[in-house]
Amino acid sequence: MSRFRIGSDCLFFCISTFFFVSCASLLPPERRMYPKNPTLPKGMDIHDWMDTKKKQFPNRLQVHSPYGAVYKMMFFRKEKTFLGSYISCSAYIRQIDSKSIEIAEMASIINYSDYTKSVGRYNKGGDLGPMSEKERTEILLPCIEEFLEPPGSKE
Repeated sequence: MSRFRIGSDCLFFCISTFFFVSCASLLPPERRMYPKNPTLPKGMDIHDWMDTKKKQFPNRLQVHSPYGAVYKMMFFRKEKTFLGSYISCSAYIRQIDSKSIEIAEMASIINYSDYTKSVGRYNKGGDLGPMSEKERTEILLPCIEEFLEPPGSKE
């Protein structure tokens, strides 16, 4: 390959990346929060509740606690997309009083999300969040709501 070809390919990549990134915008932080703070079951704190969630979704929930009473979770929906991948969502969860938790910094991942291949691994590249109200409404909120379903039968 000639130096000109490598240089022009590199220039094209840099310019296209700039336009792609500069055209995308995240929703404001208040739109990346769950709109209704869930209530904790009577007698449970956030630690008990997260333990219950881990038992409810043993294969589809990844959780770690970066701070004392804050959890970072990644949840994979049960159904696959038409592309054959799973929709997943992530968020920070913290207890805000004795009865409620807050779900903030919600993000969704659609492509190449497969909990059967990423068990034990966390996304270390950082989460972005929804880029549009449509993505928030059609992808992110249903994922969070599936995570919030009360425990029924174990998977």
